[in-house]
Amino acid sequence: MASTPKTVLITGATGFVGQRVARALTQRGDRVIGLSRGAREPSEHVARWHVWSSPGEPLPAAALDGVDAIVHLAGEPVAGRWSAAKKARIRDSRVLGTRGVVAAIAAAASRPGVLVSASAIGYYGDRGDDALIESAAPGEDFLAEVCTAWEAEARAAEQLGVRVASLRIGLVMHPDGGALAKMMTPFKLCLGGKMGGGRQWMSWIHLDDLVGLVLFALDVAEARGPINATAPEPVRNRAFAKALGRALHRPSFIPAPGFALRVALGEFSTELLSSKRVLPDRAAALGYRFSWPALQPALDDLLAG
Repeated sequence: MASTPKTVLITGATGFVGQRVARALTQRGDRVIGLSRGAREPSEHVARWHVWSSPGEPLPAAALDGVDAIVHLAGEPVAGRWSAAKKARIRDSRVLGTRGVVAAIAAAASRPGVLVSASAIGYYGDRGDDALIESAAPGEDFLAEVCTAWEAEARAAEQLGVRVASLRIGLVMHPDGGALAKMMTPFKLCLGGKMGGGRQWMSWIHLDDLVGLVLFALDVAEARGPINATAPEPVRNRAFAKALGRALHRPSFIPAPGFALRVALGEFSTELLSSKRVLPDRAAALGYRFSWPALQPALDDLLAG
């Protein structure tokens, strides 16, 4: 979609998704400003860097100079055993970090027109076979509470005249990072298979489509509020295991029992065993066309060679 060139500030610009978003923006002619925890030199895809060392600190005032839009992706990784300290970092990096972004917008001499803020399908909690569109109620577990508070902080920018879109991101598919990179290891060792009973729904998205939806949300004036960033064809975990094994040319019949996952990963295991059948209703209504709507072609594309 053609658009007037913008200056876009990205938080999390050094991350797995942020780097790809920066590249896509510069390739179409936009100018990217990045935030990082330490000083960095300008690069091919980031024209200027500012230091933002902690989500509890305000953004540098100069970071918003001349900025037309913000893509807010920064946040503590969710994967791994959840200690009390880890859970605090997960929550604070999202809630306090987003609060800091909105405070910087409020203080800016010239405010950006749009804030595209990450959220996650963790918003919905464990919902069995329910088809979840953006109007569905939030869940009640830890990540659902975090996502609800996270989105509320982003939504506060609407009171400042800023259009806000919150992308509820599913399991990101790319071999270099995200969920897929972690899932591939047991399959490469010929130890892959379903997790738990394998009936739980997995809502995923190819990295190309996630980047595409970020740019779409920046450009389309009607893109506001929650938007499910998931492919239109979620699959059950057992089907995912078969598709991944097929793409890797590895067996996929060795299950990971639920009790073993709970012992190994503690509370985080609930995210692997819970069921979220999330559908991109809002993206479809706005006219976004997924490049990779089905899982097997997406995995074959990502893992070819």
